[in-house]
Amino acid sequence: MPLLKLLHFMALICWCGALLYLPAMIATGSRSNDGLFYRDHAYLTRMVFNLLATPAALLAIGSGTVLFLRESIFAPWLIIKLTTVAGMVLCHALCGVLILRIDRVAEPALRRDCVLIGLLLTSLIGATLWLVLAKPF
Repeated sequence: MPLLKLLHFMALICWCGALLYLPAMIATGSRSNDGLFYRDHAYLTRMVFNLLATPAALLAIGSGTVLFLRESIFAPWLIIKLTTVAGMVLCHALCGVLILRIDRVAEPALRRDCVLIGLLLTSLIGATLWLVLAKPF
């Protein structure tokens, strides 16, 4: 059980870190006029999304599901926490959409969307952390 919790925490740290970093990467890549920089940056952004953020998200969600099923925890705070995690998943998907739209959208609209997703992610991660730390034992 402690190893499963450690796996869950490590996956969450990687996922949340990548989620906070992705909107900034997307916004930064949309500002450059240099073709070589843009190509390399777009490739790196896709690699972070596909090889770091998404596997970490799947691992965090899977290990968290096993944890609460194994412990038979079905409390109201858990439902609220899972709702905030679902919001994080939606923001993860929106980052993927922005990565796909990076070639077609004007730069100001893309940066505005990145700022909004970044602010929403910050509040969702903070709310999730607060719910976990404030849970009744």
